[in-house]
Amino acid sequence: MAQTATVTIVRANAIWTGGTEPKMLYRRDLVIEDGIVAGIDDEYKGHVDIEIDATGCLVVPGLFNCHTHAGCTPHARGLSEDLDIPDAGAFYHSLIPVLGLAYTELSHEEFAAIMEWDVIAMLRGGATTIVEENFGGADIWMQLVLDDPGDVEAGLAAGLKLYDEQHGQYGDRLRIHLSPHAPDTVPEDILRESKKAAQERGMTVHLHLAQHLAETQAIAERHSNQTPVQYLASIGFLGPEVLATHVSYVTEQDMDVIARTRTNVIHCSYRKAKEGLNSPYWQFVERGVNVALATDSFSHDLIEDLRLGALLGKISQHKVGLPHAQHLITSATLGAARALGRRDLGQLEVGARGDAVAIDLSSPFNAPVFDPLRALVYYSSGADVKHSVVDGQPVVLNHKVVGSDMEVVSKKADAACRRIWQLSAERQALPAGISYTDPGWPEDG
Repeated sequence: MAQTATVTIVRANAIWTGGTEPKMLYRRDLVIEDGIVAGIDDEYKGHVDIEIDATGCLVVPGLFNCHTHAGCTPHARGLSEDLDIPDAGAFYHSLIPVLGLAYTELSHEEFAAIMEWDVIAMLRGGATTIVEENFGGADIWMQLVLDDPGDVEAGLAAGLKLYDEQHGQYGDRLRIHLSPHAPDTVPEDILRESKKAAQERGMTVHLHLAQHLAETQAIAERHSNQTPVQYLASIGFLGPEVLATHVSYVTEQDMDVIARTRTNVIHCSYRKAKEGLNSPYWQFVERGVNVALATDSFSHDLIEDLRLGALLGKISQHKVGLPHAQHLITSATLGAARALGRRDLGQLEVGARGDAVAIDLSSPFNAPVFDPLRALVYYSSGADVKHSVVDGQPVVLNHKVVGSDMEVVSKKADAACRRIWQLSAERQALPAGISYTDPGWPEDG
């Protein structure tokens, strides 16, 4: 007897299919068989293994968080938000001593708790696919402080070894990419080798680009007043396999180069707003650049990034009409899938993998609903992510991450953060002018 397929049904008030021809369908059931979208029915009455009640919800394709640093967020919150940024620097530069201490002083169990708490936030924030940029511990932070690239050749070799051993694992959910940090911190020969290796293996390459003034100044001094974008173009680094994160300090000519080379841009609206910046979004979209979204670090509410991307985009254009809600949700789904070369993700068409997120649109903040997409983008938050499925399997149900004891992880992460804050205070590693007194929050016991 033939084995019956595993069937997951998500019954929703509305389903936005995404893809190249998105449709909004009302009072429908999303049908996923063996991890693949089988259809969207008016009222599915067949065999069901997993039934998810998304009443009052808008269901959209699984969202991508296209640039994260797991393990860097919980112990960095609240330390420097209201401090002036170091000259020509970035928001995280004053946090490097604290982050470095965490890598070297926390136990494996403590750091694992912080990382798990970080990933819980990513899932609760709406992500079903996460693009992780992890540079291997405390060394990278010290290199940034000391302006010493360290042994990046060994880092490239380790990345290629990881690709050869792990790429395509877990049913092709795990894909390995290369992550040269930035054009000012990685030697030119390693950038060239990274691009060559990526092309030979069909990999993607991710890096920070034009993210702060120190980078632009360093590149100008080393390379005849070129901008970081011009420099990377001159060495043949840019291209459709490259995902460039931030791309904040750019000229009109730089944006044209990004478009001409078909380089992908990762837009981090909340992260850059913390630096008092409004990175280009619509300026890239209108040039035909493929743009994806990410939280980066410090907050992983991806729904918040949708809203800020739209609102800050309007401010930069001095127009209310552009960008609109569908631009942002498309960047978080189809745009990201294209950047990663994942034709099987970013949409809910038949044959796509069964990744979906259900956002509750029944709260006092986003209901009643006139337009579901606008209710999602302009009036919702990560707190409204009620369910999510990956390959038809629940990863968030009723606001809780499946398989994780959030209460236990919360206590472990809280204790680890308090220890690193106290240690940072004792070793004068906190940002200048910041002191720490344990407030006992939450209350012990």
